[in-house]
Amino acid sequence: MKCSVLLSSLALFVSLAVAAPADTTAHSYTTTYYVTEDDSDIDALIANMTIEQKIAQKLMPDMRNWNLGGCDQPVVNVEVMNDELASSLSKYSFGGMVLFAENLVNTERATRLIEAMQQANVVNSKVPLLVGFDQEGGIVTRLGNGTVMPGNMAVGATGDFNNAFLTGTITGSEVKAIGANFDFSPVSDVNLNPANPVIGVRSFGSHPDLVAQYVVQYRKGLRQANCISCAKHFPGHGDTATDSHFGLPLVNKTLSEIEKVELVPFIADIDAGVDMIMTAHIQYPALDNTTIPNIIDGSPMIVPATLSRKIMTDYLRGSLGFTGVTVTDAMNMDAIINYVGSVDAAALTIQAGVDIVCMPVLVRCVANFTLYDNVINRVKSDIENKRYSEIELNTSVKRILKLKKQYNLLKLDSTPIETRIAYANATLGSPDHKTIEKNMAQAAITLVRNDPTYGIPFKTSTQSNIAVFMPDDTQVAAVKRAISSLGVQGTVTAMNFTKVLFDNSTQKIIDSASSIIIGSLVTTNTPAIDGGDIFIDPGNVGAWAYSFPAAVADYAKNTSKPLAVISLRNPYDVANFVNTQGAVLCAYGYKGIINNVYGQPNLPAAISTIFGYSKPQGKLPVDIPSVFDNTTIAYPFGFGLSL
Repeated sequence: MKCSVLLSSLALFVSLAVAAPADTTAHSYTTTYYVTEDDSDIDALIANMTIEQKIAQKLMPDMRNWNLGGCDQPVVNVEVMNDELASSLSKYSFGGMVLFAENLVNTERATRLIEAMQQANVVNSKVPLLVGFDQEGGIVTRLGNGTVMPGNMAVGATGDFNNAFLTGTITGSEVKAIGANFDFSPVSDVNLNPANPVIGVRSFGSHPDLVAQYVVQYRKGLRQANCISCAKHFPGHGDTATDSHFGLPLVNKTLSEIEKVELVPFIADIDAGVDMIMTAHIQYPALDNTTIPNIIDGSPMIVPATLSRKIMTDYLRGSLGFTGVTVTDAMNMDAIINYVGSVDAAALTIQAGVDIVCMPVLVRCVANFTLYDNVINRVKSDIENKRYSEIELNTSVKRILKLKKQYNLLKLDSTPIETRIAYANATLGSPDHKTIEKNMAQAAITLVRNDPTYGIPFKTSTQSNIAVFMPDDTQVAAVKRAISSLGVQGTVTAMNFTKVLFDNSTQKIIDSASSIIIGSLVTTNTPAIDGGDIFIDPGNVGAWAYSFPAAVADYAKNTSKPLAVISLRNPYDVANFVNTQGAVLCAYGYKGIINNVYGQPNLPAAISTIFGYSKPQGKLPVDIPSVFDNTTIAYPFGFGLSL
């Protein structure tokens, strides 16, 4: 495989991606994954595996960081393979590895790391590893030098299904370029709860049928790039007020309600031939109200979906007909370890019929290797005691190996590593990819409020003074860089307002400003309501996230200053500014300058719109409830102003 051929292939698929139709009609897609074929090679592989190797094929640890030299040594991020990690890979014959941003800071080092992982694994395993990570686009990305894309809710705001296809294609190509082979995407959750702390802008929106069409196009884009797809978080994480990283969420809906909302995108995923489905650590009593004792006090708790056979086997495979590979969400989350415990949870999820256990135990030094042994021995014990069967183990391993075969992953890539590195460097963050990223982010910017006198676009001159208030220094840097790159006239006075009180010094900045830009990063609308109005408490530093931008907007109104408020993350906080005089925009992404590049394209896209270099085109992909009464809609789905 020559680098020139690779680059030609890249140009071909980008041209195909750009030309891909924004098809919104219902289809039944066919994928070769489900074609009946001779599996004798896979059967032979399984027959030659020990029971320990079969169980290990179902385990997908991480190597995010490591205590090199002993558990009492300082922890370091793993960007380069070390002998201790290599020994674990060669010993256990794992089925896969999941990577994080700490592993993927630099393209060349990431490519070499993945190659070293595969070479260590092949010492005692004939089956190469699945290697992947969360490269959703938007706020959840891992590739340090990769194209970020504006994120799913921003894509939803564009109203263009082809943008989901482009996101999948570009993302998949960059995942594959460094030697990985799967992406934990698309996010298939329907974000119904404005207070959702973990999904929010990771969802395409609040309308199940539209989310379904976006996820199908995203999955098609990944397939175009020959990258394994993984729909998540089944049965749905979009209507929760608890983050499963820190607690155990409950979705207390009827089966009919779940089937009309949460399950709609997953059914579309299945019909479209999605490769994998990720479980959610969420209780769904309508699907399974079985209880198990929790390890805190022994009291009964409803079994979360990840550990439920009724959900993961009887319903997902039996009722919905999914025949692909299932994988857990990370098993180190509090929803699992605090209530069940790592080893027991790994065993229970395997009993539930899940194929791959992601991050089953937390291993950070050689002495922790015994934790892998504990999981393997527990599953062996379950087989011996008839809680699980070797027949089901073989069936599960076969699904994993068929997926690897489908994507030509039963043999290692023999392309010279230097050739692969050159291709990876040419692919990640390529000019073509960055142009699509920029255009998509600009198309997503949604203007929900604008005053003809005090709104946008801002007009500036060499005498102008632009005041910028952002939640953190990375965002301040991003705004300043974007203003400079656009060639906007005037000077910029900027400050980070994290935990800052609105006081006389802030007033002086506004008084001397000709226009003001402020970023709002409130993930949950919690302003105090007093006498039917929003109560601003600029003297309470604990309420800075809401009170400071609200106080700036209020003072700008009283002093007749042009103002633009940017909702940096979940768009629901625009409801806090319904009385603002000026402009209010949704950007759907909050990251500023990270490693000297834009962490997301969203903020510079908003700045471009504010100064008239691009037009707001986005429409809200969710309803925005009023802060006064959450049964009243302040801005409806599909709303967006034009200039």
